Amino acid sequence: MMDVYVNFPADGHVREIAKTVLDGFDLHWYPDYYDAEAQVIKDRYVLGKRTKMIQAISAGVDHIDVNGIPENVVLCSNAGAYSISVAEHAFALLLAHAKNILENNELMKAGIFRQSPTTLLYGKALGILGYGGIGRRVAHLAKAFGMRVIAYTRSSVDQNVDVISESPADLFRQSDFVLIAIPLTDKTRGMVNSRLLANARKNLTIVNVARADVVSKPDMIGFLKERSDVWYLSDVWWNEPEITETNLRNAILSPHVAGGMSGEIMDIAIQLAFENVRNFFEGHPRNVVRKEEYRVRSERFLGI
Repeated sequence: MMDVYVNFPADGHVREIAKTVLDGFDLHWYPDYYDAEAQVIKDRYVLGKRTKMIQAISAGVDHIDVNGIPENVVLCSNAGAYSISVAEHAFALLLAHAKNILENNELMKAGIFRQSPTTLLYGKALGILGYGGIGRRVAHLAKAFGMRVIAYTRSSVDQNVDVISESPADLFRQSDFVLIAIPLTDKTRGMVNSRLLANARKNLTIVNVARADVVSKPDMIGFLKERSDVWYLSDVWWNEPEITETNLRNAILSPHVAGGMSGEIMDIAIQLAFENVRNFFEGHPRNVVRKEEYRVRSERFLGI
């Protein structure tokens, strides 16, 4: 019988989801370690002699020590599991800025009735840096708003993309709004830096729902102070939860909640993770991680 070890505290609800999705599997539960063929994790794993597959609950795996995982063990992320929630949050940030929601709310509550122009999303160019599950979902919503979608990606695109950009710099030059939706890897760390930001067109709005460290902090902070016409809307910040330098006039921030803190969102993520364990045993796992792209991060994680 195929066996699976769930390496995190799981309540009765999570166990029922696992039993339903992995019907016919032999399930073992934290903290009673079992050397199973597959292991479902949040962050830590325990390799056994029989381990063939590790499935993360999270969409990103930059917090996982990949150096400890042998080449013959498959590591899978849960990319796409939180796409609906994150895409909705990205548009919440976009609309809050474009329609002056925060400023108008403060003025009205202060008894000040002051009308000001707002910005249309319709007809504007949305550049998407990374066209995975989140990028695809955001593009789908963007088309409903009548936006023109430009994508820079190494993945395939769909009918929602109007233009495939040749480079990140080209994407920044063409876009009125840029969505950062790429995973944090050795190659993407600090990818959005002063050199790339120099290509920003006037009144650009940048939305980050990926990882803070995809963006260079000193470069972005300096750029926002220099370019008052550019806005940075972000659900992530550097060195969470010990955050600093957040008091920027042209920034709208939220505390890493785009993925959702509610049970309904976690139910989807957990179900998809267990479904991918089944996919692995059936020979077609999704979201297989290229472990070589996380080696440097893993060495920093270990203090090497």
